[in-house]
Amino acid sequence: MTKTLKEFKRDLKEAVASKADIQYVAAKTDKNDHFEARRYIADKILGDKKLADAYKALEMIHVTYGRIIGGDAVQLRQRLEKMLYDDLKRKVSNWSDIHGAL
Repeated sequence: MTKTLKEFKRDLKEAVASKADIQYVAAKTDKNDHFEARRYIADKILGDKKLADAYKALEMIHVTYGRIIGGDAVQLRQRLEKMLYDDLKRKVSNWSDIHGAL
């Protein structure tokens, strides 16, 4: 049985961010913990362990060596944003709620 394009697109968006997920991301963003908010999205909502590890490593670099390297870790985090948002749009049906919490 062949799926139609509409059925295929519907099946791609299987993940749904829970209200608790959205509240967690919003709370971390409100406390300026942007690395953790994005790591949580990558790990818990998208299930992308490699991207989650990248955010965790960037946070460690930013916290530990921020005085030496300046905002380079933040710039790298911003470069990863497009990939994170594209994955959210593609995989999560209520992606706009998560995007709004950031």
